[in-house]
Amino acid sequence: MIALIIATVLLSRALGLVVPNVFTSNTAPSNNISTLPSPFPTRQLFQFKKVGTYIENVAARFNGDLLFSTLSPAPELYLLSGVQSGKLQANLLYTFPNMTGLEGITEISPDVFVVVGGKFHSIANPISGTFALWQVSLAGVACPPCGIDSSGGQPITTKLMDLPKNIFPNGIVSVPGKSGVILVADSFGSLLRVDLNSKEVNTVAAVPEMSPVPGWPFKIGINGIKIYDGHVYWTNSFAATMYRMPIKESGFASTMESPSPSSDDNGKTSDDSSNGEINSTIWPGSTSTAHKDLGNKNDATKNVTVETVAFLPVTFMDDFAVGSDGSLWITTNPNNTVIAMNQKTRKTAVVAGGMYEEVLAGVNAAVFGRLDTDRHILYVVTAGGLTSPVNGTFVEPAKVMAIDTSRAQDEGF
Repeated sequence: MIALIIATVLLSRALGLVVPNVFTSNTAPSNNISTLPSPFPTRQLFQFKKVGTYIENVAARFNGDLLFSTLSPAPELYLLSGVQSGKLQANLLYTFPNMTGLEGITEISPDVFVVVGGKFHSIANPISGTFALWQVSLAGVACPPCGIDSSGGQPITTKLMDLPKNIFPNGIVSVPGKSGVILVADSFGSLLRVDLNSKEVNTVAAVPEMSPVPGWPFKIGINGIKIYDGHVYWTNSFAATMYRMPIKESGFASTMESPSPSSDDNGKTSDDSSNGEINSTIWPGSTSTAHKDLGNKNDATKNVTVETVAFLPVTFMDDFAVGSDGSLWITTNPNNTVIAMNQKTRKTAVVAGGMYEEVLAGVNAAVFGRLDTDRHILYVVTAGGLTSPVNGTFVEPAKVMAIDTSRAQDEGF
């Protein structure tokens, strides 16, 4: 599978292939990507020693430390401490059982995080029904600002629930103001709302803009997700497009009513007499049949309004960060770049990395710092070019990088 990914990406590069606007709401023209006088400064914080490592996601702790998850070679969660002091140290927090790789991370309450992971035949080739959500509490784990030194306690890990009816849970995000409620992107084409307290799983939407590109060999549609200003934003990776739709404070789409039936630990509704079969309505013109067994019987797509935010001339859009002003900072994995976009002016530019540069080989997730001293720092993680070697040959161990975005406002972002 990895060889197929490499071959496909290299062919796409050679042909200059960009997937055309294939979905109904994707009517916006491709963003023109400008060139900055010079890239934003980058510095390396951490790098594994061995090739074959793949960092998948990253989250910032309140004290300036970073958490990052690995997709390969094992489903591991690491803590990178000393980010602010410069006394950097990466420690393995936990290796998750019954998985081969981790995907998204989100904070659900102060210093309590949720991760999602599952089993894969190979990278980008998940085993359906093997994914689960775990909670990781870092209360008491090395936190100098709050008086806890490096001899503090160990993280408390708890399995929350399985996601047996889903194919490829990927990006996750907490719903602001809703304790224990998260949204989960199933890259096979749907957005889920998961109540971690009741274990209820509902489909928020399952629209074509979330589905894998028809005819494309890799079934990766919706990928990174974030919530900003009353909307959920998501990337559709091989469509190289970012979309958004309005949501309620509850996390449901703003045009749908909250479902009433509750579900058991397996996501099956209490009044479900159809063995979990869902008749989700797909937008007109769609031939998708992927959205069955998603955990409820509600019409999750009726009257959902989807807007195109950005359509980039790249081969892939991965995860992203949203600035406090609404600016978008998008990672492009096989394109080895971070692209910034001003939503108001639509100005778009590569701010770090380059298609044929090694500095951000396989960059795939980003998060801004949370302290006054690092809110301008964009922390990104990489796959080291594992699935798409730079220039067709260069692969390195995965790493964590810091990008200084102090010039963002001056550059129009």
